[in-house]
Amino acid sequence: MTAVASAPAKAILFGEHFVVYGKPAIATALKRRVKATSTMNDVGEIRVRSMLGYSRIPLPCTDPHLYEHDPHKHIIFSAASVMRLLNKHVGVDILLESDFPYGMGLGASAATSVATIASVASLFGSISRDEVFRLSLEAERLVHRNPSGIDSAVCTYGGLVLFKDGRIERLDEKGYDSSHALRFMIVNSGMMKDTGSMVMKVKARGESSREEFASLAEMSEMLTMQALYAIMCSDLARVGELLTLNHGLLRRLGVSNDTLDAIVYTLVKNGAYGAKLTGAGGGGCIISLIDEARSSMLFDALCNYEAFTSSIEDDGVIIHTE
Repeated sequence: MTAVASAPAKAILFGEHFVVYGKPAIATALKRRVKATSTMNDVGEIRVRSMLGYSRIPLPCTDPHLYEHDPHKHIIFSAASVMRLLNKHVGVDILLESDFPYGMGLGASAATSVATIASVASLFGSISRDEVFRLSLEAERLVHRNPSGIDSAVCTYGGLVLFKDGRIERLDEKGYDSSHALRFMIVNSGMMKDTGSMVMKVKARGESSREEFASLAEMSEMLTMQALYAIMCSDLARVGELLTLNHGLLRRLGVSNDTLDAIVYTLVKNGAYGAKLTGAGGGGCIISLIDEARSSMLFDALCNYEAFTSSIEDDGVIIHTE
């Protein structure tokens, strides 16, 4: 038996880092996906193959400490959690295929866990999206220690979302007219980021400079809520301006660098409405809001970098029937 599921990439538009400290954030699912194909095996192991390599762990995989250094630890945990939930004790082979880069701030760890959970669950029955989200968030804790939940939520439910006070709300449910679709260009800096080290760096900054950090957090909240209003009004110029201002705030926080700053500058100089780093920083991707008519010019200006365009992906996790 084989089951296939996929989950979208995500990008945070406003509020990264500060969302962990209770401030709001806006994020979107992107039209790039990771696909998980699960097949039962008779060797009593969870075996995972992806661009990160190959792993095999014998069942029952009840102790995450036994595989905490494995590059697929969150995938092994995800599959084992689903089987415990469904009271199944069968070996599973999991193949992960992605059309967006790992380790670049696009939510690959959450997307792979969401796709894995849905795929393995569909081998034996089904579970709700809320259960997929819950199990993915548990798996994310193995990778990011104290995740806000926004990555798992966007990869599970899709859409353009506001994450506030621990709750997620799709903006189309708040009256956002999706016919005025936002169009993004995502540029891969080529620099691998380390989410854990960036999160710890921000935490140390908050502990050593409490007043400054509180001021930056308030600024992040103000930018996010102004962006929410501009998005709801389809004011693309204002949304772009706020994106660039948000990048400046993240630069002050210490999570940008010269390469990321240069990509932002190039995008804005060549006609993007605005741009910023997305995710933890220190590397990874830049997201910009663009006019489709200027995309060729922007691709030419950034010809030395991998880049793609995307609108909002409305669908979250999908079970594929073959």
